[in-house]
Amino acid sequence: MKFLLKSLGFFLSILIILKIIVFMLNPGHKVEYNIGNFEITESLDTKNDNNYYFVIKGEKIKLNFQTKYNFNKAEKVIKKLIYKKIDGYDCFLPVFKDNKLLTDIMCLKDGIIHNGFELGESITKDFSKYGYSSKIYKDTSSEITVTNTQTLYKDNIPENNYIGIETYRGLTLFNSKDSMINIFENDVYKKPISIFMDKYYVVADYNSEYSFKHFYVVNLINGEKKTIRSYDDISFESYIMGAVDGDIYLFDKDSQKEYKISIKYENVEEVSDKDNIKYYNGKWTTISLKEALKEKHFENNKANIKGYDKADKIGDYYYIYKKENDKYKVYRADIQNEKLITYLFETSDINSIIYLKDKVYYRNGNDFCYYGDNGIRKVLRNTELEFNDDISLGVYEK
Repeated sequence: MKFLLKSLGFFLSILIILKIIVFMLNPGHKVEYNIGNFEITESLDTKNDNNYYFVIKGEKIKLNFQTKYNFNKAEKVIKKLIYKKIDGYDCFLPVFKDNKLLTDIMCLKDGIIHNGFELGESITKDFSKYGYSSKIYKDTSSEITVTNTQTLYKDNIPENNYIGIETYRGLTLFNSKDSMINIFENDVYKKPISIFMDKYYVVADYNSEYSFKHFYVVNLINGEKKTIRSYDDISFESYIMGAVDGDIYLFDKDSQKEYKISIKYENVEEVSDKDNIKYYNGKWTTISLKEALKEKHFENNKANIKGYDKADKIGDYYYIYKKENDKYKVYRADIQNEKLITYLFETSDINSIIYLKDKVYYRNGNDFCYYGDNGIRKVLRNTELEFNDDISLGVYEK
């Protein structure tokens, strides 16, 4: 009897181990099911952060979206699908396993998905009885006056986000020491040779007059400042091409040389000559001196989507920009379907965009804001931008 129990226990252990192995190696699934009049196709990609991708089809309606919520590889995770047609919008609210709401209301009109928080209470009020609350999408942060030109919305800054904004003498840091970092002896209104990269701000030595040999580096987390020295004189007729793998690339138009600035090794290295200018656009290649002199900038995230002013591929999404009047409308599309787009926000400057995991920081007029899962939040207002739009913001997430 003891032998039989031991054998049974052994085989049960083997069975459990095999089930665990199968679960771990499971690449995902694709299932189809119906809720009401709608057919749902659910795909799970376990190789991509357990990404659940959904396509909802109805008569003359097609909607797609995704979530990375961990359902432990469960199937048919949408348990209810609330649908209402309101003011010409086809509005959906999926209710997931365990009555979870993981998305805002999604309202489809003219081939564009709009978030419920954008459309307002007249659209969203009918969904409150299903557990939906528009309050989580409202910006309730109070203003804090920092200077006569700067207003901070401190409650909106995530705890692990560190923000720096340029000043005429250096940098102001928020969510670290909340301190002023002085770099220059006099006011510098334009600093084209400067860049925010990861947790650092890097700027040329504008204390110098015609050329420089030093780059100043400020850590956004702790405010520490250090200097990186170049053995060559670098002309102010230079521009930053971009940053790749923690290194910054600069082209000196006067000397016609390209340099790599390494924060890690704290050095400046010449990396090309007139006949061999390194250029990065998803992969390394070379460009002509003529192209480099036209100020060719790196495009690390560029996506090939026609018909828009800018398109970037970030993770599982495309972010696409369309100019309307003097602003840009910003949309997002799943990489599985670039044609069905979701409207996100409006920006006045497509060069101010910062992609930071689940948030997108951007500038709109005098305001710096971010778009995230809970809608749009304002973090900083700087009225000096009315007179000088060269002021940049940097954000690092720890």
